[in-house]
Amino acid sequence: MDGKFVLVIEDNELNMKLVRAVLNLHHFKVIEANTAEKGLEAAKKFKPGAILMDIQLPGMDGLTATRTLKSD
Repeated sequence: MDGKFVLVIEDNELNMKLVRAVLNLHHFKVIEANTAEKGLEAAKKFKPGAILMDIQLPGMDGLTATRTLKSD
């Protein structure tokens, strides 16, 4: 994975903290977003090698955001 960037889209701060800690432990650079809309912007900007998407997000849900990413 180039640059080892992982985008995490998660609105629960405790879950975000746990995922961040695990990914940092394995030397991944974590990009964080707490809404699908912010996640879509970050995906376009950083082009991460992987995305971890929460399904239940405020506003746009994770499934819709995933479909949007796949069609882009």
